[in-house]
Amino acid sequence: MNRDESISLRVEMLEAIEKDLKHAIQPIPSDRYPELTKMIHYHMGWLNEAQSRGKRIRPLITLLCCAAAGGDWQNALPAASAIELIHSFTLIHDDIEDHSDTRRGRATLWKLWGIPQAINTGDSIFAISRLTTHRLTELGINPELILETQYTLDQACLRLTQGQHLDLAFETRDDVSVEDYLEMIEGKTSALITASSIIGAQLAGSPDSIIEKYRTFGHHLGFAFQVQDDILGIWGDPEKTGKPASDDLRQRKKTLPTLYAIAKSTSFADLFFQESKQVALEDLYRALNQVDALDHAQDFTHQQTKIALQALHEAEPREPAARELINMTHRLLQRES
Repeated sequence: MNRDESISLRVEMLEAIEKDLKHAIQPIPSDRYPELTKMIHYHMGWLNEAQSRGKRIRPLITLLCCAAAGGDWQNALPAASAIELIHSFTLIHDDIEDHSDTRRGRATLWKLWGIPQAINTGDSIFAISRLTTHRLTELGINPELILETQYTLDQACLRLTQGQHLDLAFETRDDVSVEDYLEMIEGKTSALITASSIIGAQLAGSPDSIIEKYRTFGHHLGFAFQVQDDILGIWGDPEKTGKPASDDLRQRKKTLPTLYAIAKSTSFADLFFQESKQVALEDLYRALNQVDALDHAQDFTHQQTKIALQALHEAEPREPAARELINMTHRLLQRES
C-alpha cells in the first residue's frame, strides 16, 4: 500500500470532521445568540486561523475504525462529531474545576467570559452532541444502531464524570494507589477513546467479536495516551506543551510517575506531601528521577500500545485505514504536546 494513501485519507477525514462540526452547531442561531456562538467558536478554535483546534483524535479514531472495519466512514461523521463535542464540553468544565487559566496556549473560556457562561456553553455543546447523533437517520442508518450508538456515548459520558470525580477527590487524598489511578484514567480518558473505537466498528456493521477487538484497541490506546500526557506534564518541553516546566510536579498531581515514585521511595513521598512552598522543585524532580519514574511510565505506555495494536491486528482491519490507525497510535506515543 502506498504510504500517501493513508495520509491522504487522514487529511480528507480531518477536513470532513471540521466541516461536519461546524454544521452541528447550527441549532444555535448566531443572529439571536451571537455571544454564545462566539464562545463556542472560540473554544472550538474557529475564530481565526491562528487558533489551535486540537488534534481531533477521537473523531478521527471513529472514522478510521469504521473504514478499517469495512464501513463507509462518511456515514459515521455525525457520530464522530458527537464524540468531539462531548470531548469539547468536558474540557470546558475541566478547566473550571481545575482552575486552569490557559489551554493550548490561550486563555480558557471561563477566564474570558466567567464561570457561569462557561458552564452554560459547555452544557450547550453537550446538548448539541446528542442532537448530532440524530443526523445519522438522514444517512439511512438503522434506528436500532443509532440507539446503540447513543447508548455507547451515554455510557462513556457517565464514565467520564466518574473518572473526573475520582481525579478531583484524589487532590485531597494521600492514600491514592496506582490501581486507584488506573481506575480514574479508565473513566476520564480511556472511556471516550474506547467509545470512539467501538462506534466506528458498530457503524460499519461489524459482528460483536470484531467490535470487541476494537473496544480492546481503544481501551489500551486510551491508557497509553493518558500516561504519555503524564510524562509530558513533568518532562515535557514548555514551548511545545504550552505549560510551565514540570507543571504537574509543581501542582502535586497524582499521576502514574509520581504514584510509582511514592510507592518506591519514602524520601520522594516525604517531599511530595510537604507544603509546596517548603520544597524546591529541583529536589522533588531529582528524587523522582532517582527511582526511574520516567522509564517506568514509558514502559507502561509501550506495553499498553503493544496490546492495543495486537487487538487491532486481530480485527483484520482494511487498508488504507489500518495503516493510518497504526501510524496514529505511534504518533500519539511519540507526541511532545
